Amino acid sequence: MFRRKNYFIKRNFQVNFISKFLILILLEAILIVGLFMHVSNNTLTTGYFDSILTIERTPDFFFVPIILIMLIVAIGIGIAGMVVFIMLSHRIAGPLYRFEKDLTEVGSGDLTKRINLRKTDQLAELKESLNIFIDSLDQRMSRIKNNLSELQELVSKKDEPGNTEKIYKMIEVLNDEIEHFKVTSEPNE
Repeated sequence: MFRRKNYFIKRNFQVNFISKFLILILLEAILIVGLFMHVSNNTLTTGYFDSILTIERTPDFFFVPIILIMLIVAIGIGIAGMVVFIMLSHRIAGPLYRFEKDLTEVGSGDLTKRINLRKTDQLAELKESLNIFIDSLDQRMSRIKNNLSELQELVSKKDEPGNTEKIYKMIEVLNDEIEHFKVTSEPNE
């Protein structure tokens, strides 16, 4: 069975995710203790310490035990949460890493690249949308390449009758394919 050796695929994303979870657990513990102390502020509690009956204000009686209980629970939930989040974050961080890696290849010109994820990974809808986008680019670029090749062949035989008209038609077809794309800088006219 495959054992994962690297638990942090996108370290910043995962550490940020875990630290926010731990802060949330800590804030929750502080809120619970604070609310308990506030609600029980005007009450008295009786209890035995070594067979001696004592009567104290409830917040004073429970302060140390509730702090210890909250620390133990917060540490336990924090550790369990970290383990769960590290494992679950792979389902998000892994796809993000894969998207970055594969889209870099697409950006460098490899339009045959498709994004593949594990069945348990999240972001499958985004993967499908990106693959449709890459497929569309691939098909359009294939048509442009084929039309350009055809145009080059026509230009090499430009002296044959009727080829001049075919060249202009092919330029028009290529122009239509290229005009599909919106770009940041248009050619000077």
